[in-house]
Amino acid sequence: MMHRLIKPNIIQKKIEMMKKKLTLLIFLFPLLIMAQEGKNGAIIFDMHPKKDKPADTTQLQQTTSDEDEEQQNTKKQRKPKGESALKSGLYTATDYKREGLFKAWFHAGINGSQIDGDNYAGYNQIGLDAGVGLLIRFHKYFAFSTSIDYSMKGARQQLVESSNPQSLSKYQVQWDYIELPIMMNVVDKDIVMFGLGLQPGLMVRYKQFTEDDQNVTANPPEGQPHVFDLEGVAALHFLIIKKITLGAKFSYSLMKLRGPSNTNRLNGQYNNVLTFDIGYILSTVKKK
Repeated sequence: MMHRLIKPNIIQKKIEMMKKKLTLLIFLFPLLIMAQEGKNGAIIFDMHPKKDKPADTTQLQQTTSDEDEEQQNTKKQRKPKGESALKSGLYTATDYKREGLFKAWFHAGINGSQIDGDNYAGYNQIGLDAGVGLLIRFHKYFAFSTSIDYSMKGARQQLVESSNPQSLSKYQVQWDYIELPIMMNVVDKDIVMFGLGLQPGLMVRYKQFTEDDQNVTANPPEGQPHVFDLEGVAALHFLIIKKITLGAKFSYSLMKLRGPSNTNRLNGQYNNVLTFDIGYILSTVKKK
């Protein structure tokens, strides 16, 4: 009888134990779902709510990159300030430094000369004036220039038409110089240049003929001229086509070259010269 009573009790206890385990499993099931395995095999429970995924910025970055590329292309296409002037060979107020400090300058032209103090008037002695020089633009409005020139000067009696060739005057003075003009120039609107300065010269050739065509170079009536001459100079130049200039220059001796003619009221003889020339300015390596 006792044996029959024990079996139901044991079965009932087992049933109650299974109920407790089932109840515990129901409570732990959500935690098992949220459980994650850590680095060392430990189980981690993430009780925090999940955050939203970050927005996809790939399309935004691509749009920004396209805009930046368009801006860079636009900047490349824009011409730098003063580019048209640089191509034309002009100095500009903003870009004269980029053009370089030094520029070489070649020029050639003609002299119309006379000698004040020889009793003859008129710029009748025609000769060559040519040289190579340097133009230094050191300021927006100012430039320094110098050159080495070969200049043919002198005087000649103006020929007058006459039926008697014997009556024509053959008076002529020829003296050639190596000169070194040193000038300070004012630049206006990058196309006009006006300069003042001094022009020392060294005589390298001399000839003189009287009215009756006698060569008196060795013993002229007025005496031998000084080898050295110093002239005051004024010049005006125009930049007309790219790097080509047209200019005019006036020069006059500041010291007498020799004594005057007997009938002249001046105390000596002086060079009086008008020069007309054409020049070419060489390009320099532009500064970046």
